[in-house]
Amino acid sequence: MEFLSKVEYTFTVPTRGCVVVPVALSNPELRVRVGDAIQLRSEIGILDARIKQVELIKQSSGPGRVGLLLSSEICKSQIPPGAEIWVDRPK
Repeated sequence: MEFLSKVEYTFTVPTRGCVVVPVALSNPELRVRVGDAIQLRSEIGILDARIKQVELIKQSSGPGRVGLLLSSEICKSQIPPGAEIWVDRPK
């Protein structure tokens, strides 16, 4: 597993699922892809998920942000701000 970032915030897109928005990528060279397994680690515990979609979130000002749409069984209430996002990268 490789550390990607911390969670800045999460939101729910009705009929699609929970989106996690990272603060900033710890390693800009690390790429995430649809289907990648991730772990969300916090004081609550470890939550395993899969990336269902990688989305570009356009803001009214400033650069766009990346959002990770997670597998449908994950809900916003399970992911506190500041949780660490770890990506499972096969060697």
